[in-house]
Amino acid sequence: MSEAVDAVLLIGHGSRDEEGSRQFDEMVKQVDEILKKSLTIPVYRAFLEFARPRIDETIHELVANGVKNLAAVPVMLLDAGHKMQDIPHELAHAAQTYSDLHIRYGDHLGFHPDIMTVILNRLASFAADPDTGILFVGRGSSDPVANAHFYQMSRMLWERTEYALVENAFIGITFPSLPQGLQRIYQLGARKIIVVPYFLFTGALFKKIERVSYEFAAQHPDVKLSVTQYFGLEEEIIQIVAQRVHEVLRGEHTAYNVEWMRHLAVHRYPSSHHHDHHHDHHHGHAHHH
Repeated sequence: MSEAVDAVLLIGHGSRDEEGSRQFDEMVKQVDEILKKSLTIPVYRAFLEFARPRIDETIHELVANGVKNLAAVPVMLLDAGHKMQDIPHELAHAAQTYSDLHIRYGDHLGFHPDIMTVILNRLASFAADPDTGILFVGRGSSDPVANAHFYQMSRMLWERTEYALVENAFIGITFPSLPQGLQRIYQLGARKIIVVPYFLFTGALFKKIERVSYEFAAQHPDVKLSVTQYFGLEEEIIQIVAQRVHEVLRGEHTAYNVEWMRHLAVHRYPSSHHHDHHHDHHHGHAHHH
């Protein structure tokens, strides 16, 4: 651990949509209010692209104000290229530009049980009848691992709920595309479709998900379709971001913790725990013969 951190920088993706940028600003304000209860470190914000202030602009201002130890946290759901490459590149450039500046980099939101809680809350007003299908929609990435982690959250949503169908789609970059996902879940028999965008804030992509989804519903009169809302300003999400700040200050990283997932699906496999244990015991025993 280096010297005490004297500023926290929350980094958002940024949106051409001013409403999305305002929502991020509101999140930063709420995270700051939570952190003030236990920390005296000021919280600042920056955007990776499409909105200002940019990362280099905020860091320039912080250095001018005497900041020497900065903790940066990417406010992003997944570990795609922005989190893994673009932001680290910006931070490395800043560290080269300002030789006295030390930067530590925290985790994205990643895997956290309270993200699942928020999604379940979004779905709570819908009945989980068998002909309802969930279409989980991500931003899409050129990073295969980020796409796989999106699928992991989607799988956990299936495990945790009683929906027969939880399908996946992406609004950009990769496949299945949203039109493909809608068509597929329809062909699998879903006539009630709940589209669940995996998005913290509104913006051009979120609004495109709404538009494409409702256009599909208009073309299929036998379908009842709903789109759930983005969720970045939910209390649970604010708390996760605050947790990520505390973790980077302590040098901890828990965004890849999956242990909480193991106990999500007891209702789907009611007798399995004892059976699995029993089976493993005999299987191991058999090898001794």
